[in-house]
Amino acid sequence: MISDLMAYREGLAVDGLRIRRARADDWDALRDCYARAFGGVHAKDFESWKQQFRLSDVIVAEDVSNPDAPFVAGTGSVIRMSVTVPGGGQLAVAACAQGMVATTHQQRGLYSKIQAEMMYIALETGADVFAAMPGPGGNYGAVGVASHTRHLRIDRLRAKLRAAQDDPSPAREMRPSAARSLMREIYDRWQRQTPGALNRSEFYWPATYDDGSCVITHPDGYVIYDLVGKSVRVHDFCALTVAAHRELLRCLLGHGEYTEVYLDTGVDDPTPLLLQDPRVAAVTGVDTGVWMWILNSPKAFELREYRADFHGVIQVDDPYGMSPGNFALDVTDGRGNWKPAPEDAVADVRIGPAELASAYFGAYTPLELRRAGRIEELTDGTIAALDRALAPSRRPFNITPF
Repeated sequence: MISDLMAYREGLAVDGLRIRRARADDWDALRDCYARAFGGVHAKDFESWKQQFRLSDVIVAEDVSNPDAPFVAGTGSVIRMSVTVPGGGQLAVAACAQGMVATTHQQRGLYSKIQAEMMYIALETGADVFAAMPGPGGNYGAVGVASHTRHLRIDRLRAKLRAAQDDPSPAREMRPSAARSLMREIYDRWQRQTPGALNRSEFYWPATYDDGSCVITHPDGYVIYDLVGKSVRVHDFCALTVAAHRELLRCLLGHGEYTEVYLDTGVDDPTPLLLQDPRVAAVTGVDTGVWMWILNSPKAFELREYRADFHGVIQVDDPYGMSPGNFALDVTDGRGNWKPAPEDAVADVRIGPAELASAYFGAYTPLELRRAGRIEELTDGTIAALDRALAPSRRPFNITPF
């Protein structure tokens, strides 16, 4: 029924507006829209950037009030990706990107139609998760925070590493074009062991980095950064071992002409603890990262790792009608099973899809959500038990924007 509704909207013209999928000859008009909405596509290579999308996954909202001169009034896209779940499993992601409506066409319900079409694409692709990175004032309904980003400013003049055995593995300064294949290999390894991290296609790298940036590589990590004024501004910091993390940090602190290092990390990243005085790594802010909506709960809860057993009935209150109902979650010996509960089953917990996604990835725990009134306990002790089962061994973190 939902798919039929979205298909109907795809070709519907209401008040002079029509929604369709993109054609190859739309790119110039779309690029002009991005320039007016976002200041342009911030890519080093536009042709590579385009290759991250399929035309069938790009939405064009046309103003057809003058049939002889239609023009693009809004757009949105889906990028097909995958995300690492706690424990290392991978779920297919439909990532919502480049959503905009021209200022002349806002407050007319057009973006709601674009959002609906993006969900239709997610269903088409068989995605397990719908993902978004809302801008200021953006709203994607039932998506919940699935990761956080902590911003650090390291006082390079005062920062000293704690004493430790030197790493014999060689680190090397390179340029992105020369280091690309090595960075891709290391990033893929890092992504598979980092909950909340999204994968990157081969086209991401030339679209995002050129040789204006600097790279330091290590057999188990890399860092890519720019030198701006008196600051070292890090884009990617991927370390698979403590030794690699320490060595890459040592190299960054070796930039003697610079006074500060700006670095984005997960909220439980060990960078401050590697320093003699962790206060020199000041937290300047914590932002929400990726927001997600779980579309395939049976697969998601089967793939995830667990820290304790759990047996209960979870009532999902979904105002959008995608996944409402009572579901039995049974976790035994680290294996989870999610299925519709028997008709006579009584719910133990009531939760919405946004909160379910946050608890699943570990951005917020069930107990944290309860303290905010975002999850309701119907049977005493159930939320504490769910909290123990879903407790993340590592907080989710993502460094790949979309």
